[in-house]
Amino acid sequence: MLPLELLRTKITNKGQRITPLFCLPSADNLLLAQKLITEFHFSNNKKETKGELQKRLFLYENSYDDFKLIRGLIVLLERRCIFKINKFLYSENKTRDFVTQLPSSFSLRRVLFEESSKGGLPLDHLQRDKIFQNVASKLGIDTNYIEKLMWLDQEDYLILESFSSIEPIHLLGAYNLAILQTLLFNSVNFEFTIKGGTNWKQVLRTIKRFGLMYNLQNVHKNLEDNFPKKTQSDKNKQDIIDNNNFKSYFNDNIICSIDGPLSIFKLTNKYGVLIAKVIPKIISSHKWNIKASIIKNSISGRKLYDFNLSSDSDVYILNAMNDRFYNNHQFEDSNDDNNLNFDSSVEAKFATQFEKFRTGWKLIREPDPLILPNGKAFIPDFLFEKYDKKIYFEIVGFWTPQYLERKFKKIQEIIKTNDSKYDLLIAVNENNFVSEGNELKKLSPNSMLNDNSIIIYKNNLIPMKKILFYLKSIDSKIMNQNLEKYRSAMTDYIVDLLKNNYEIINLEEISKVYGVSINSLSDIISNLSTNVHIENYIIQNSLLISKRKLNKIKDEIGNIDNLIKIQEIFENNNIPVQYTIDILKYLGFEILWRGMDSSNIIIKRKI
Repeated sequence: MLPLELLRTKITNKGQRITPLFCLPSADNLLLAQKLITEFHFSNNKKETKGELQKRLFLYENSYDDFKLIRGLIVLLERRCIFKINKFLYSENKTRDFVTQLPSSFSLRRVLFEESSKGGLPLDHLQRDKIFQNVASKLGIDTNYIEKLMWLDQEDYLILESFSSIEPIHLLGAYNLAILQTLLFNSVNFEFTIKGGTNWKQVLRTIKRFGLMYNLQNVHKNLEDNFPKKTQSDKNKQDIIDNNNFKSYFNDNIICSIDGPLSIFKLTNKYGVLIAKVIPKIISSHKWNIKASIIKNSISGRKLYDFNLSSDSDVYILNAMNDRFYNNHQFEDSNDDNNLNFDSSVEAKFATQFEKFRTGWKLIREPDPLILPNGKAFIPDFLFEKYDKKIYFEIVGFWTPQYLERKFKKIQEIIKTNDSKYDLLIAVNENNFVSEGNELKKLSPNSMLNDNSIIIYKNNLIPMKKILFYLKSIDSKIMNQNLEKYRSAMTDYIVDLLKNNYEIINLEEISKVYGVSINSLSDIISNLSTNVHIENYIIQNSLLISKRKLNKIKDEIGNIDNLIKIQEIFENNNIPVQYTIDILKYLGFEILWRGMDSSNIIIKRKI
């Protein structure tokens, strides 16, 4: 992207359409590009200062009619340079065999100002030279170097350390990409479509990673056609597109609409830069089309213009995906190597934290896309799955209340057609609120947005309490439903196990099979008090154990007082070691703690 003041455009179609003035690969433009590239090579070979290079480039800017074009090309070439502070200063005759190791300019300025403060500000050259001589004597350097060294860390004195060359045709293509990005920085919204499921997946992942506000729409038109104003869809229910069908589905015509920087009130610069980063991903596809609404100042004030561009145009735009020198530092990918499987560090932290709670809910990263009846698509970040219940979880980047409403409307259609099988949670970063005022608190009572569905967070850390409470409430609801549904079957099953003299009945396994809590199973067992078989069993934690089995274990323990050896006896009898202490207390043993180390715990029979 170029600075906004270097944007070159033309207005056509009776003042309705705006187009960037792309740089065509004519003989004159290619020659100009070659000359500029040669100047940078020359400066690099000579290890010139940036100021010396700019003096020569200034001559080009004054000799060509189109200043913005020349300056734009120079800006792109400067981004391919590395300028560094010159650590050595050559003698006046610039012979390479005489160099002096120098202190930093910052430390020199500090010493100069300290020296000046002792005698007051110098009012003439003699006083100034005297300060220089005193400082030079203290630092042990030549007085002639002082004035040069004083500002050596300033931009004009930096040395061109290295330059990554580029072919003239590619420089023109890089310029065309940059000016396209600059134009879209002034967009209210823009839409694009591309061909290929793999391309779609890469672009959508980039959009989601940057947190852009987007919407997907399925249309039945040829890619070469203009974007239709109305969507045609013959679907009467939503589809879930699995991974096998993802590529074929996104080979159809999907329009992705992105809210432009000028559609928001806050963070427009940050948001616009992120949109610019998406453009190279889009145009790297074999077939693409972009349509946007651009705001630009005119004689009559700010005006809205249409913009259209496709891969069928004659404009050569550099595919910068393979040119790591094209983007400057603000365009570097912020994801670190540890988060390659996630769209952001926020998602990575959330997934790691959630798994620690062992809720029993399966967390699925990037679940299959949902295609709604009207052709719109929804691609959530995560899916919580349990009991045949699906809770989609979307971590929103930039947002407005209107954008959140659109998100909820999509999932609402799914909920209506699936008997509440699906639901949605949205995590909202309060720092990425881009509307004017505090609109989140002004939502109407009838809004689909509510406190149970929205999770507000700051500092890139999603609070788990609300999510866990929400999932636990679903657990309780479904378990209660399953308890009523399967009460009779579970009772018959447990009674049958008792009749067959099972020594250990694992209640946890039964709870997973029927989708009920262990407490519910305990209640069922307590209602079997009249059953002749239940009298021979006790409940310990999640186990129903026969008294005969416990007496056998007690005899095996005998006079053994070492906990580690007793745990081996429990393991041999198929009882988890974590239940050892509770069962020993039930059997009448006394536990003597002699420190935190379990090997020092003494087990004694109560007399």
